[in-house]
Amino acid sequence: MLPGYEPARSAALRPSAIDSKRMLILITAGKGGKDRYVMLSPRLLSILRSYWCLAKPRHWLFPGRNPDDPVSVGTLQEACRKARQHAGLDKQVTTHVLRHSFATHLYERGTDT
Repeated sequence: MLPGYEPARSAALRPSAIDSKRMLILITAGKGGKDRYVMLSPRLLSILRSYWCLAKPRHWLFPGRNPDDPVSVGTLQEACRKARQHAGLDKQVTTHVLRHSFATHLYERGTDT
């Protein structure tokens, strides 16, 4: 591990981070501790709206076991592992691989990440 590097312990996304007018999601303190925006697709916005109506999250868009805390990275990694198994994929799929694949896709399309 790099000196001074501390891995994220939670996926802290507040409902206010969703900007449906501009179709963006604000990621705060992401890689390198930087804030950045990522695109919000119409399909994901629809899914998030349905989720919002069902779950009615208060502090965090995706709360952890304690609703006052965001979902943990470990919980997200476990969900990714189960989805990979359910899909019958042989390759290693992690949340980091998904993030990297998304960034690579944007780069190949000429989008500045």
